[in-house]
Formats: sequence, C-alpha cells, structure tokens
Amino acid sequence: MKDIQKIPFELGADNRIYLRCRVNDSDTLRFLLDTGATDMVMNPNAPRSNYTMNFDSEVTNSGATGVNQIRSSSSNRFIVGKTAVENMRFLSIPYPADIWDGVIGLSFIGRCPMRIDYHRRMIYLYDSEDFEAPEGALRLKVEYEMGVPVVPVRVRINGHDYPIRVEVDMGSDRILDLNTPFVRAHNLLGSQTPFAISRISSSDENTGELLNVFFDELELDGLVLPRIPGAFSTVTAGVQASDKMDGVFGNNFLQRFNMTLDFQRGYIYLEPNNLLYKPFYDFLLR
Repeated sequence: MKDIQKIPFELGADNRIYLRCRVNDSDTLRFLLDTGATDMVMNPNAPRSNYTMNFDSEVTNSGATGVNQIRSSSSNRFIVGKTAVENMRFLSIPYPADIWDGVIGLSFIGRCPMRIDYHRRMIYLYDSEDFEAPEGALRLKVEYEMGVPVVPVRVRINGHDYPIRVEVDMGSDRILDLNTPFVRAHNLLGSQTPFAISRISSSDENTGELLNVFFDELELDGLVLPRIPGAFSTVTAGVQASDKMDGVFGNNFLQRFNMTLDFQRGYIYLEPNNLLYKPFYDFLLR
C-alpha cells in the first residue's frame, strides 16, 4: 500500500495536532486538526485572517457546551501539503486571536483514509481503492451522532463495568469525559472526590465544569488500560449534555496511538505508540 501524500504536523503543548495550510489567497496559516468538527473553520480573530472569503449564509453550530448561530462561506480553496481542494465550506467561529487560525474538520479528514504517525509527526493520505487496514491494530467500528464519529469501548468505574459509546474528538485537549446524562443515569456524581475541577469552553462560546476523577480501567478492542484519569461532566447544554453519546475522547488520550482513520469504510485503527505511557497530567506526579 502506497501513500499518496505525506503532510508533516506539529504536536502542540496542548496535545493537539496542527498543520500548516492556506485558504484562498492567504499566507501560511496554522490550523487545528479536529475530528470533532464537521466542517472547516476560520478564526476571524486571528491576525492572519484577512484573506478573501465571502460569507453567504448562516448555520447552527453545536459545541461542547451549547449551540449558537454562525456565518458560513460556501466556496473556498483549501491547500495543505500538495493537496488543493476546491469548493470547501468554511464556518466563521471566533476563538482567541493567538490560539489558531482555523480548524480542519471532517469535510476534509473524511475524504480518504488517513494515518497519523506521532513518532514521525507525519500524516499519510491513501487512495481509498488501494488502502489496506494495518495488521494487528485495534479496530473500532465508527457510527455517527450529531455529525461526529462515535466508537464503542468499555469503562470500569468504582468496580462497575459500563459499555459506552464515545466521540472521537481530536480537537479536544482532554482525556475521556463522560457526558452529563450518563453521569446522572448511573449516579456517578459524588461517587469519587475529584482530584481537580476543570472549566472548559467550546466553539459555541459557552463554558462548563468537569469533575476530574480516576476510572478503574478502560478497554478498547481487548486492550485494557488501568487507572485512566477521566471526568464527570456537569455541562447542561451542547454535545457534552447530549444523550446521543456517553462521552468524549480527547487528544490527550488519542495521541497515545498511531491512528488510521478510514471513515469511508467506517473504522478507526489504533496502534499503541511511544506516547502510551506519557503522563496524563504532570501535577499528578508531584
């Protein structure tokens, strides 16, 4: 199997993936790779966002903590590596000026099989007809809820096993957050003393609170990982308040695997890499 393109990436201090790209007549931009975003996004607050873009409609945006209306531009040119894609839709979502210039969402990520190699800091794109699944990799079946990929895993909490369906969200810097309806349904609030409390914000400009705790273990296609930090959500709006899925994987967890995304056939393949035992939070080691 031969890749059709290699694209280098940066793994940020926030454990997320960033790519260098261009949009329409722009200079080089820094975009976040985000499987939790259905569309391409530009950040109008970024100092490099003064390129040509015609906004011709509005759409409803569902973020982690709420819902809002945003502007949409229907026909744009996107260039990353040697790949140029025409007629890409972009949404305008204001983020802090220095965080990133935009977001690469599923409308690009899902175009062909993609392998993310954290050791080489390289993304490989493959021809769909020539693609072969990596041998020996963990395989998770993908379904979609609210337009984003969801996979089945098992989590043990306080000695109880729960089969759950969680979003694969590479745009999140978190580990594994369990959604508010799941937390309430299983009476998990108050079952552990949180080791930290986090405030999160999302593309809808709202915020929410997560109670950080430890899960006994997490199982993915037979691989069992003990004592994984996670969180109980108390968010009351947005994706993390939805009962369409039970939780959200962030890239603080996903980076521990070289990932092959074959969304066209409906599978994600995971291969443990040299980040598997990287500390989740440095403050837990003190």
